[in-house]
Amino acid sequence: MSRNADTPRPYHFFILGMWMQSDRRPGQPILWRISLENPHTAERNGFSTLAGLDAFLATWMQEQENGERDQPAAVSE
Repeated sequence: MSRNADTPRPYHFFILGMWMQSDRRPGQPILWRISLENPHTAERNGFSTLAGLDAFLATWMQEQENGERDQPAAVSE
């Protein structure tokens, strides 16, 4: 069964990558980096906090509900 390009997909997949910042100095807190890629559009966004990732996904979900676009503009921290 083919899907019309204008029909919203009922589910979405993202590729999530997380890694520790490798250039920290002794005694400094560990910094995590986050990458989120939409495999459908190949758009990738980077974040330095979970709050940034959460804000991005909240905006993306709202845009999906409103039928605005497949992916919001890149937001990086």
